[in-house]
Amino acid sequence: MEIILSPAKINIGLWVTGKRLDNYHNIYSYIHKISLYDKIYIKPSYFLKVKTSNPNIPEEEENIVYKAVKAFENYTGLEANFDIFIEKNIPAGSGLGGGSSNAAAVLNFLNKYFNYPLTEEELIKIASYVGSDVPFFFKKGLVKVRGKGDILEETGVSLSQEIFIIYPSVESKTADVYSKVIPQILTKEEELYKIDSLLGDFEKFLENIENTLGKLAAESYPQIKEVLNTLEYLGVKGYITGSGSAVFAFGKPSEDLLRVSRAKGWKLFEAKLIE
Repeated sequence: MEIILSPAKINIGLWVTGKRLDNYHNIYSYIHKISLYDKIYIKPSYFLKVKTSNPNIPEEEENIVYKAVKAFENYTGLEANFDIFIEKNIPAGSGLGGGSSNAAAVLNFLNKYFNYPLTEEELIKIASYVGSDVPFFFKKGLVKVRGKGDILEETGVSLSQEIFIIYPSVESKTADVYSKVIPQILTKEEELYKIDSLLGDFEKFLENIENTLGKLAAESYPQIKEVLNTLEYLGVKGYITGSGSAVFAFGKPSEDLLRVSRAKGWKLFEAKLIE
């Protein structure tokens, strides 16, 4: 049996730049992996099985990992029968990319197991078919992501700051958040190119980011707004990742915040930005 670590991610800024003909939206975002992991246990089997430790996450054919394995089989012509169990530590519906990371981790495992029949470009092609956030997990450092998540550019910046994440125990439904996007809140992509020039000054960079989807999520889920207001009251700048519901901040949580989180039933994770 192999055990694979599957890292979460955070969006450090996310803008929606347009609606596509395929009904997806084009985005512009900077994404980085973090040291919060699901564990995937995988071993050969007579047929494909996908189970998770979270009863609220679909299993078998409905799970994104199952779809990733089938996409690998269809592309390569190889038969990939494995017993896969996912120990979920990354909260579902948090904007931390747990499911997408799981799919990418298993695709990487399959490519290694079968002696690398696919190039990274081909893996990303399959990943894009499986889910719009999956391709990111094949890249390193701070990655600029455009299109529906399939246009990836490594910035050459690798961060290692400590962060903490608050999950307010509510799942944000990505499709519902995207459904609230209207033309008036779209950002022209060319207006965002100036952000690239700030990457050398991370503090300045942070001052200029925002999250279009995060704002919509905070309007839809008062629990997210409550986290942001609590952090602001304690003098901490909070950032929503993806379409929510998790909120992250740089540094370490104070004792006051730990007490508030326990009282409100929020899950608090400490992590670092990783390669």
